[in-house]
Amino acid sequence: MEETIRPLEMILPLFPLIVILLCLAPLIFAMAGILLPALGTNMVTGELHLSLDAMKALMAEPGLGQSLRLTLTTGSGATLISLALALLGITFTWGTPWWRWIQRMLPPLLSLPHVAFAIGFAFLISPSGWLARLATPGLTGWSRPPDWQIIQDPYGLTLTLALAIKETPFLLLICMAALSQIDVDRQLWLGRSLGYRPHQVWLKILIPQIYPLIRLPLCAVMAYSLSVVDMAILLGPNRPPTLSVVVFGWFQEPELSLIPRATSGALLLLGLTGIFMGIWVLGERLAATLVKKIRIDGNRGRSPRGLTGIVRGSMGTGFFVSISVLSALLLWSVTTRWRFPDAWPARVSLANWASELPYAWYPMGFSVIIALLSSIIATLLVIGTLEHQNRTRRPWPLWIMALPILVPQLPMLFGIHVAALRMGLSPTLPLVVWGHLIFVFPYIWICLHGTYHRFDARYTTVGLTMGHSPLTCFLKIKLPMLLRPILFSWAVGFSVSIAQFLPTLMLGGGRIATITTEAVAIGSGVDRRIAAIYALIQLTLPALAYAMALILPRMKRGTP
Repeated sequence: MEETIRPLEMILPLFPLIVILLCLAPLIFAMAGILLPALGTNMVTGELHLSLDAMKALMAEPGLGQSLRLTLTTGSGATLISLALALLGITFTWGTPWWRWIQRMLPPLLSLPHVAFAIGFAFLISPSGWLARLATPGLTGWSRPPDWQIIQDPYGLTLTLALAIKETPFLLLICMAALSQIDVDRQLWLGRSLGYRPHQVWLKILIPQIYPLIRLPLCAVMAYSLSVVDMAILLGPNRPPTLSVVVFGWFQEPELSLIPRATSGALLLLGLTGIFMGIWVLGERLAATLVKKIRIDGNRGRSPRGLTGIVRGSMGTGFFVSISVLSALLLWSVTTRWRFPDAWPARVSLANWASELPYAWYPMGFSVIIALLSSIIATLLVIGTLEHQNRTRRPWPLWIMALPILVPQLPMLFGIHVAALRMGLSPTLPLVVWGHLIFVFPYIWICLHGTYHRFDARYTTVGLTMGHSPLTCFLKIKLPMLLRPILFSWAVGFSVSIAQFLPTLMLGGGRIATITTEAVAIGSGVDRRIAAIYALIQLTLPALAYAMALILPRMKRGTP
């Protein structure tokens, strides 16, 4: 037995070390890569002369204040709307047919990448989009598209709405995971037995228990919304754009002397995110004080029928928009002729697919290779680290494991890129896989750690008492019983990798083309048919991963 245990005990401690080296230590390089150039490091000689010239040049940039305002309004607005929709959605649909419908709709919506959604959303709501065509000419009388700036509007309203709709399914999924740790039905029954209506039980008892469990994923949504680049390029304002797009544009300039300005902008974006999160924490404390008073006021109130209808209508509208986005992408991908104001294409054909697929195989292959490598490596690291923590009974704080997605992506990648240049690392496929791994690992950890820690260890104890080794019990008892959550977590990591735009572009030096980088480049153009094809390919790859995660456990059990 000891000879069997020893290799396992020797291997497991290596997993936390690998995680620290591959996923957490890069944050140090990222900060160094941002701070040193911003403080005056010469990018050619490496000499450091402390100077605030880069910061002064940044503050003198025209339109910087407006970019900051747009960043705050779009990021905070999207976070607040998605959080409100998620919490109100579970409050007013739990235990109803609406809730079962939401559960069935979540997997396909989660598989819809941000870029694909942004392209389809633009097809849907633009002045010449599908909604305008369906309303024309009967309701509007238009013979040509109106001169309205809906896409890339100067206030960022379209970007805010798109981010909110896209992030709500993710927060609903996180809320579902949190609800699995709470006896919801029993607490609802107890609350109703005291005369409280269901929505009051949610407000006074259940949501205060749920919110701490979803705080970290919410912070990840917040960091993403404040620093998003791909969706901001496609849907956000451009005169001026949000701060992340401005800094990304500076990064792409070939002149080395301009890097300090870009790093200063990245540092500003990082500080802005930190300040906003600090303000959010203060807001949490104020809200906690208010909720505490509400929890003990004894008010039973009235049934909010109007609010119930509004919430359910909003949820239904959000899902309808997502389905309409997918439908618009499918229509444009097979369209050969579709004039405004026709509601439907005059001619459809698969010729677009036949002519574009030969060019799409190359980026599709890179996307699949990178996603498979990063998601499989991340899943193995998560399982090994969780198993080591279970054996040592020393779990790491969740915020440490989620740190890479709590920091804005653009500043961190900028710092890693600068550090890689200083170390002589050229853009290669392994570097891109590593960049994806940094962001895939936290999502898989968030999805799997709760289920893994709740596994009933008595099953393996029974195996040990029957004479099996710990390794055999782990491989033949624990892993098969956790196969479904492991595969689902892997599918989440795979979809996260497919959707990565900045790590591919910045660490790949523009030499490695994936479906996402091509979709952003083509989506910024005028050919809707080709953009729809790449968006659908980007959507299909995660959908296949989720389908595998659902089908394989059933095949193993032998159920239909």
